[in-house]
Amino acid sequence: MKEKYEQFRESLLDLGIKPSNLMFGGLLVIGAIASIPSIQKHQARTDLIRADIKAREAKAEALNRQFEYEQRQEEVANKRYKSCLPVVGKEYRNRTHYFTGLKEGDKPKDRISGKYLPSGTVVCDAHGVTGVINQDGAVSYTAYTGNRDLVQSRLSRFRGSQYSQPVNIIEDK
Repeated sequence: MKEKYEQFRESLLDLGIKPSNLMFGGLLVIGAIASIPSIQKHQARTDLIRADIKAREAKAEALNRQFEYEQRQEEVANKRYKSCLPVVGKEYRNRTHYFTGLKEGDKPKDRISGKYLPSGTVVCDAHGVTGVINQDGAVSYTAYTGNRDLVQSRLSRFRGSQYSQPVNIIEDK
């Protein structure tokens, strides 16, 4: 056995490889093989962190798009509030109709004639929602503003007046 070892050692030396270098290389290979599970765990953690970062970036992008949409919507609603027709609810108490909320698809009617409002009429409510009456008499193209001062200034123009505001009658569909 010692003879084979010596032959092997001589062969390595002929090739220019020192036995100590071979041992060192072998230890490196064994170390690399032993660290494969650790490398895999590290890679899995890295992948998880990348996925988390990607998800957070996607959420941030979606929030930015939503914010931009809200800003455009508020700009439209603010312009509409300058000339919109406030809509009140059907409820009548203490000789007063109370303001109601609007949503897409509602069909407000003229309180006196009972007919749907004409197409193109810009309507608004006390909560900051505006819309345009479509061909079917329904509210469409809604937009929202959070500018409470603007909403209040528009609605206060109609308090106590003789004007007959349209009523939003919610019908079962």
